[in-house]
Amino acid sequence: MNRVLLALVIVGALLVATNPSRAEFNSWAQTWVVKKIEDEARKQGGDPNDGSSQFGGALAGLIISSLPIERQNFLAFSVYRLNVPKGDGQDKNCNVLGVAGRFVPLGEC
Repeated sequence: MNRVLLALVIVGALLVATNPSRAEFNSWAQTWVVKKIEDEARKQGGDPNDGSSQFGGALAGLIISSLPIERQNFLAFSVYRLNVPKGDGQDKNCNVLGVAGRFVPLGEC
């Protein structure tokens, strides 16, 4: 019983220590946008390495860093909520889970 409790405490401490910050979220979001742009270029038969994806990622990094992003910190993990503007004038809700230094989009972003 003591070993199980000790293991849970160690896992909990590791999760708290690796809970990602807002700056880490901004960096992840920028690389995520670059990957999305490259994937879309491949789908359309374009060259994903023509530099537009890096430009788009840099531009997205500037935009994302200024968006009002709500972070709920649960110590062991965080949930980031943001409204991403779509082209039709509406916003799309996007939720991202940050745990153990990683980010996982919840649903389609």
